[in-house]
Amino acid sequence: MKKMLAALFFALAVFAAHSQRAEKITEIIESGEISNEQGAWIACQFSQDVAEGASYSDAMTKATEKGWFPSGEVASNPITLQNLCGLCVKACGLKCGLLYRLTKANRYAFKELKANGILDSAADPSMTVTGQNALSILNACVKKAGGSK
Repeated sequence: MKKMLAALFFALAVFAAHSQRAEKITEIIESGEISNEQGAWIACQFSQDVAEGASYSDAMTKATEKGWFPSGEVASNPITLQNLCGLCVKACGLKCGLLYRLTKANRYAFKELKANGILDSAADPSMTVTGQNALSILNACVKKAGGSK
């Protein structure tokens, strides 16, 4: 429950000034599972890589251009925990271990967040992610990285 409240507080604090963002955040929080493009939107909004009024597809395009997604990812498919970890690590500029620094692979971002206790020890890289969990993970990455951009 504390994680959900922290994620909600983070989302509202970051996006409170912009109603369009708040509407999308509410939509994401209420989602059973979020899509790749919704995950990209969260990351790109935090990293300020897309404009305030950007659509989910704009964010997905930007994230793909930046190499934040493996090639061939379908925008409307549910995001995997592994891909979300990669997005969060890249958006926050989180320092990770040697294998991640060498490869920039999402699997090593997942392992790093698991090792740091951000993810549960039973977390599976292929599981899908709810909006609340996505915001909670991003919030934890922001704290680990030392603040906001």
